[in-house]
Parts: sequence; structure tokens; C-alpha cells
Amino acid sequence: MLEHKIPVELPAGYLNFFKNLESWQNEEMIKLKKVYTPDKKDILKALNNEKKPFIMQLNPHIEPAVFKDVLVRLIFFLKSARLEIEDKLEQISQQTDKLDYDEIIRSFLQMKYSIIEEIAISNNLPAELFFFVIDHAMRPLLRIFAEPYTKELISDVFYWDFPATCPVCGSKSHFSRLRTETGQRFMFCDRCFSEWKVRYIFCIHCGHDRPGDITFMSVESDDAYRLYVCDKCKGYLKTYDERPGGETTDLFIANIETIYLDLLAKEKGFTNHEQ
Repeated sequence: MLEHKIPVELPAGYLNFFKNLESWQNEEMIKLKKVYTPDKKDILKALNNEKKPFIMQLNPHIEPAVFKDVLVRLIFFLKSARLEIEDKLEQISQQTDKLDYDEIIRSFLQMKYSIIEEIAISNNLPAELFFFVIDHAMRPLLRIFAEPYTKELISDVFYWDFPATCPVCGSKSHFSRLRTETGQRFMFCDRCFSEWKVRYIFCIHCGHDRPGDITFMSVESDDAYRLYVCDKCKGYLKTYDERPGGETTDLFIANIETIYLDLLAKEKGFTNHEQ
């Protein structure tokens, strides 16, 4: 796997934290597969019929007790990884026996994030950190849920009408890769690790595809990591191009470590249309 030489200096400890977090989530997946084995369904039929993310169409059967255990283990990990916010994490830890996990799971999967914010506020918890903890505790479970559908989502028979939205979990994607052999573009979801095909020269935000209006920029000596930008809606998409080096990379970490491309995009007047 290609090691990326970052062309700018990131904040101290920033990248190591996310690498350790990903390792923790990978270890959690191994544990969780013993207690969480969702049934495999016909995802392509469901997506073609309903035109909304798969997890919003069915009950993924995430047990509240299982999710609570993951949450408690994550808080324990974060306390050692982020000593500067240990007191805020302890606030959340003290409430873990009182939270309504059914409501939290249901609200998160249906992307009703305002409800999770209300839960935090009603329990006098730091809302932004509380959502981060809920989000990252959910990710190992979502990745187990998504894993059986990997080949179907990148197959030639699947086309998704909403290129910037994950067809499995509904999260917004801001990162893609271009395959070495063909140059085919695949969007990447950093929440459930799903990938799905989209057109190459095409704005994932507005659908614009007029030649000359979709261009890319990169940082000097960093040709494999690019910003594709749209002159019509001023949207941008970060992309890892496998072709220059012929190597794969960890897309989750690549998305994290290319924060300098987000800053470059905003400096040039482009947006990822997150809001």
C-alpha cells in the first residue's frame, strides 16, 4: 500500500489519532462479528425500487445492548487517546446507563441528527463530542452491515442516482478514487466503507458535465491527490488517482490526511456542499 508523503505539516498528533481510531474500529469489527450477523438482502433490487439508502429501507437489527457496549469501549479508548478532553468524555461516560439507545440508533440511521443533539442537550452533554462518539461507535457496525454488498455496488449492473450519497448508509461522500486499470471513478463512504461507481468527468453535486467546466488542481509533487472542481456550482471532490503510482491506499486515512486539499478548495472559492 502506498505511503503518502504529505506536502504540508498537519497538527501534531492529528493523523496518528485517526490511524489509531481506524485500528480500534477494525478490532471492534472482529469482536462484533461474533454477535452481529445481519441477514443479506437483495440490495440492488431495493435501491432500484425505492431510490433511497438501503439502511433506511429495513431494520438492520442493531441491538441497543450491543451498541452500548461499543460506545463504552470507544469512550475508554478516547480517554487515553485524547487526554485534553478526558473530562468531557467522563461526562458522557456517566450517562451511558441512562441513555435511550433504541432512540439513538433509530435517529442516527434515519439521519435525524437534531434528535441526537437534543438528547445531548437534555443530558447536559457536549453536543458536538456526543455526536462524534455516537458516529464512531456506530461505524464498526455499519461496516459489518455493508461488507456483504461490496461487489454488487461496484458491478457493471448497478447505477446510483445520487452520486454524493452513500447507497448503503446515506452518508455524504467527499472522496473518490480512480482505478489504475481503467480510470473508473469510485466514490468512497468513510462511515461504512462502501464504494460505488460514478462517471469520471462529472460533478457529483449538480450533475454538470460540460467539457472545460470540470477541471482539477493539485499541490506540487502530490499529483495522485487531486481536487476536481465544478465551475457551475463551485463544488469540489477530493480524489486519489491510483494511476500515477499504480498503488492502492487506505481511503479513510487518505481522506483525513488531505485536509490541505479542503483548505485549498475553500481558499479558491469552492465548497463540498456539506450544508
